[in-house]
Amino acid sequence: MSVEEQIKVVQDLVEKFGEENVYDTKNPRLYKAFVTVKREKLRDVIRYLKEEHGFVHIVTITGVDMKDQYQVVYHLRSGGYNMNVKVPVPKDDPKVPSITDILNGAVLYEREVNDLMGIFPEGHPDPKRLVLAYDWPEGVHPLRKEWDIQTLREKVDGKKWGKDVE
Repeated sequence: MSVEEQIKVVQDLVEKFGEENVYDTKNPRLYKAFVTVKREKLRDVIRYLKEEHGFVHIVTITGVDMKDQYQVVYHLRSGGYNMNVKVPVPKDDPKVPSITDILNGAVLYEREVNDLMGIFPEGHPDPKRLVLAYDWPEGVHPLRKEWDIQTLREKVDGKKWGKDVE
């Protein structure tokens, strides 16, 4: 895919969905782009990227605690071109629509983001735990910035740990 074709993919997204829904676009270097998408348009954007631009491979999904909100990043790949779709997620409503019916490879990644960040994939066919133990305390998501190692240990083990215990 040429540089011009890569830039065209991002331009197509903005034209198709509008600047209010697809924004903060970046093509920082060859073969890599970033776009931010409103949560309500995520499924439409992913479907469009798959059907119109051949993004059928999802490399991973990551969750980030940005302090004032969460962000879920969908890392897609097509012919050596990496498209990173960022979705802001409010802390008081930590959920995103599942894309598993569009890209089957998202099944495990959505479960992982749910486990570790507490961002629930609405419509996921099997949202049970993937990484954390089944007896892990509810509501404790270890990659959120609200937790430090001491607090996590207390929540998980139910006891206070001394400074000399690792």
